[in-house]
Amino acid sequence: MPTSAPDDEFRLVLTGEHKGLAGFRNAFRRVPSAPRCKLCSAPFEGLGGAVLRHVGFGRFPGNPALCMNCINEFRKQGSGGAEIPVTLLFADVRGSTGIAEKLTPTEFRTFLDRLYRMGSDVILGHNGIVDKIVGDEVIGLFFGGISGPGHSAAGIAAAIELMERAGAADATEAGPIPLGAGVHTGDAYVGTTGPSGAVDDFTALGDAVNTAARLASSATAGEILVSVAAVEAAGRPVPSGDRRRLDIRGRQESIEVIALRP
Repeated sequence: MPTSAPDDEFRLVLTGEHKGLAGFRNAFRRVPSAPRCKLCSAPFEGLGGAVLRHVGFGRFPGNPALCMNCINEFRKQGSGGAEIPVTLLFADVRGSTGIAEKLTPTEFRTFLDRLYRMGSDVILGHNGIVDKIVGDEVIGLFFGGISGPGHSAAGIAAAIELMERAGAADATEAGPIPLGAGVHTGDAYVGTTGPSGAVDDFTALGDAVNTAARLASSATAGEILVSVAAVEAAGRPVPSGDRRRLDIRGRQESIEVIALRP
């Protein structure tokens, strides 16, 4: 097991640089079947998943894309997370109050459920994890240990696909979902949070998270505001869009973004 400090060890896991974990992933990938833990690749379903659940590799309640073993191994050593580079995707519905007014509560729940399913499919499909689903908002988290070194590109690609799918005429029974989205790359604390026995969560915290949220809230329906930091970290061209500088509420420094409309 780890020979370095717990936080340093967890940092290697989260960034995808932990050599021992690479061996686990290679071994578990030979065992069917998907879906798998996004960190160690332990299967959750099939015969392999049934066997591994009995030895501690069941889904982590704080995020079903991760297994209990990955979380518990580091809790035993006193580490709950580490500060690493991440990419955040925030997407929420514009005008949800007006939409809810026109629908029955059950119809509105069905409308949001389509967003939740769509957002989850897209985020997981681009090798991210769903950080949270809150109200009319879906949050995706991408970092080296689950998305590889190209986590910024993955986050941007996920935002573009989500916007395209949400904008389709048949996205819901009520028509397209008017989403606004934001993508940002920066350093964040990633790990478990919440008082033991009360709340068990796996999430990201810090200025990068708050900035991504503010970008999403500033985007109009059908628009993705991608920070230049995320574009530069992706290291590849993105669809052309308007380049602008935004003043972010509650933040002293403005941020340069590219506005995309897929």
